[in-house]
Amino acid sequence: MNGLVWRRYRLVKTPRAQVFGYLRRPASAAHACILCFLFLSTLPTRAQQQPLLSPSEALDSAMGPFIQARSQKGDLTEADKLALTLGMTHAAQDCLALTTAPQHATLNPTEQLALGRLCIFGQQYEQARSALVDYLALPSPPDREAALVLLVRAFVGLESPGSATIQVLSLFRDYPYDAQIHIAADDALSACEKTDPMMSWYIKDICKRQLDATLPLLLQGKSLAGKGESISPARIYADALRCTTLARYADDRTLDSASRQLAEIVEQENWQHTADLFSMKEALARSQMIGEAVPLPTLHAHQLSGTGVVAPRPVALNRGAIVIIPFTLWSPSADEMIRDLAAAAPTIRLYAVTSWSANSGGRDAASPQLLNALREMSQHLPRGVPLLIVPDAELSAFHVDQYPAGIAIRGGTVLSNVVLTDEGSIQIALHNVRSTLSVPTSNPRQ
Repeated sequence: MNGLVWRRYRLVKTPRAQVFGYLRRPASAAHACILCFLFLSTLPTRAQQQPLLSPSEALDSAMGPFIQARSQKGDLTEADKLALTLGMTHAAQDCLALTTAPQHATLNPTEQLALGRLCIFGQQYEQARSALVDYLALPSPPDREAALVLLVRAFVGLESPGSATIQVLSLFRDYPYDAQIHIAADDALSACEKTDPMMSWYIKDICKRQLDATLPLLLQGKSLAGKGESISPARIYADALRCTTLARYADDRTLDSASRQLAEIVEQENWQHTADLFSMKEALARSQMIGEAVPLPTLHAHQLSGTGVVAPRPVALNRGAIVIIPFTLWSPSADEMIRDLAAAAPTIRLYAVTSWSANSGGRDAASPQLLNALREMSQHLPRGVPLLIVPDAELSAFHVDQYPAGIAIRGGTVLSNVVLTDEGSIQIALHNVRSTLSVPTSNPRQ
């Protein structure tokens, strides 16, 4: 998309400075200290805890947190945000002007497709839909696949998951499966999750075809390439688990065979000693927790007070309904996801949890820098959502390898354990626990 890629129907700016020469501008002096602290403290413990990898695999593994942070909401400096807002404003104005101009009907195919891209960048989704439908109605549109991918995004923007799904199924039918089709399918799934988190026929159809295309790749130890895109095996694996987990939520047994294959894949010799293996195993373990007893009855947590004092605050996991939200300071979407989840679940007890080690990569011990940064973050959390520090071993027991995450628990049973990326993932995190609760007369977080 000419320098723009979609991740779960949000725009992420891709032309950035080289990874080793650039870091996102810190939001505060405390966060600036944290960035330095992270790099200085990670080396000894990683060498002790992880198997020896090749230099290239070790580099891929080390870059994991940075890549995760870059792909999340909020990963823009203030200058980036201003430039992106300005560009989107111009794109919206030009889209509206061009689609109402008399010469619109005489655009050549290349310009017609460019108009669709322009309108999507400006978030003028109805105009984008119209331009792309006109392009696809041509006798022989030169780049029909790209137009269908863009049309998926237009329908997602219009909150029409059924129409988005139809375009995805056309892509599955007419083109070899590649990275851009995989991303379009993910976007449609997210839109479906947002409106209906259970296994609607839209989700079933996409999931079945996506699994048919990606399971052979995982069995062969391959990634997924495409036009200007490449999907890592770890992400392909996580997306496959997403589908089998959705089926389990809906008590649908049609994907049981795929679930067994995914469990077997991580034991294959070709995946051993790869940078992807850890994330794949953690994603599998996270999926397998659903419906099982919590790995520990109590979180031995400590809570930050307004002055930064850490006081014991144990949390029982085997009584009532709660949602714990593991996060780190380096996940830029954490603040927004916690706020969105709190707004979506005003009657459920929420706890934002982290560990010292999850933020530093080093020893599981406090430091003045971490304490100050976490205290600053706690002041911006929604009312009634405490920020808790837990032992890293207890955080690791929930197999969280991507942040932020949402783990719903009721009566000591794990109901969901998902990575929070958008509104659809929030619906998935809350669906089972919310559907079984009666609404109390007052907010338990107040």
